[in-house]
Amino acid sequence: MQARKLPDGKHLTCTLIDRTERKKAEDALHEKSQELEKTNLALEQLATVFTHVREGVIITDPEGTILDVNQAFCRISGYEREEVIGRNPRLLKSGEHGPEFYALMWQTLAEQGHWSGEILNRHKNGGLLPIVLTISAVRSGTGAVRHYVALHTDISALKEHQKQLELLAHYDTLTGLPNRKLFDDRLQQAIVHGKRHEQSLAIAYIDLDGFKSVNDTFGHDAGDQLLKVIAARMQAALRESDTIARFGGDEFVVILEDLGTTHASTAYIKRLLTAAAQPVDYQGQTLQVSSSIGVAFFAPSDTLAADQLLRQADQAMYQAKLLGKNCCHIYDPEEDQALPIHHQQGSENPSSPDS
Repeated sequence: MQARKLPDGKHLTCTLIDRTERKKAEDALHEKSQELEKTNLALEQLATVFTHVREGVIITDPEGTILDVNQAFCRISGYEREEVIGRNPRLLKSGEHGPEFYALMWQTLAEQGHWSGEILNRHKNGGLLPIVLTISAVRSGTGAVRHYVALHTDISALKEHQKQLELLAHYDTLTGLPNRKLFDDRLQQAIVHGKRHEQSLAIAYIDLDGFKSVNDTFGHDAGDQLLKVIAARMQAALRESDTIARFGGDEFVVILEDLGTTHASTAYIKRLLTAAAQPVDYQGQTLQVSSSIGVAFFAPSDTLAADQLLRQADQAMYQAKLLGKNCCHIYDPEEDQALPIHHQQGSENPSSPDS
């Protein structure tokens, strides 16, 4: 309120000013200023996260045009920021996923507003890049999609670690050949395949003759080198479709698939005998062993289980040892059934002939 004396000196005039609206405007302005300050702070925090987060980030418009990416994305994908701005994330497609994969992805995005899963992208250098991808839709107050934000987590190291664990679980660390576990799986598959395609298969159980003497005379390093060389030679003597596994020690087992007749295995058995008998050079010393091989056949009409077939080959190998070593013996149910099993659950039978 403002007061002013009139010229007669007897009266005053008063003016009332309503500042309510002004106060409201000032309060609203102050509130907006605080909101703007908070927004700017949030944007600064988002910018810091965008810049320093380890995951690659892509921001697109509703049509999928790339608006921005962070440095982590550039590091993961191999692309520079300028190379991808204005383009579509399809440039990362590897060709490893079919149309149905992407159709389900976009359906999930539309229904749930987000999608997450493993995907194989293509690195700029052409290599495959395993990624955990998370895509989220950013919507306006009306519910319309304003942006898509995609997080890329590089899992290459994890996949490589899993691969190494897979190798340790299924392959012999010394020779690189399949181990007993993988062999058992492949034998089951080979039996199913043989029945389906009416093809015979053979199991060749191999034990090296004289290997203990090499270890005793030249040491375990020499023995390991001998095993690696002979394993590689025997593998080279077989077809790609065949399997040779190391059961431990100096014992190997071979699966010969798709044999039209039992005689078809003869050439491969001879090659295996030759591969084992060839001398191996070790630090100027000549290492030489031979092998005893037992063979058992599985015909499409047979009802033998995999472990029974392996046992027959094992018994036939024992007979080859008794016959003088450096030879092959084919399992004969009438003669060999009573023979002991040379190899049982990874350990030698004490009554087996000296190897």
